[in-house]
Amino acid sequence: LSVIRNEKDQVETISLKPKRVSGPQTIGVLLTPNYIKNQNIRSDNPVEAARMAFDYTKTLTTETANGLLNAVKQSVSSGNSGGSKAQVSGPIGLIREGSKIVATKDIQTVLLFAAAISINLGVINALPLPALDGGQLVFILVEAITRRKIDQKVQEGITTAAVLLLLSVSAQAAIGDIFNIFGK
Repeated sequence: LSVIRNEKDQVETISLKPKRVSGPQTIGVLLTPNYIKNQNIRSDNPVEAARMAFDYTKTLTTETANGLLNAVKQSVSSGNSGGSKAQVSGPIGLIREGSKIVATKDIQTVLLFAAAISINLGVINALPLPALDGGQLVFILVEAITRRKIDQKVQEGITTAAVLLLLSVSAQAAIGDIFNIFGK
């Protein structure tokens, strides 16, 4: 296997072992969350600590938004609802990963995980889908720009379509989580 690290081509030797003794065998690569450890960042200055917390939150929010954008791009470019698509976890996958993080018994890791969940929910809620807060803001902006109220039936139709889209994504995420747990 040839791997490029730090712009240098390296050869890595890998050995394959069957995961199952019986049944169909598969070969593939599984990408999992890359949590290894926490790095403590401390400051004795409260202003500096606030700045560092803001910077970390900004970075985490940006990475979450970019990850979401990349997942949507990958899903659209694959052009199908099965096969190769971006991995999106729902509540089932979240609980599974959360239990692994709690099992580390590292309070900082658990708190960072809780912060990541909060930021993820904030980013998702800011999406311009009518069923979410971001979508309601779009309706308000359209009304402010056009200076007239959006027809109630139109608004309800758009919101219904958005809710169906969100339910579809949620169902796909839950099905993917179940396959990830039991399909291995």
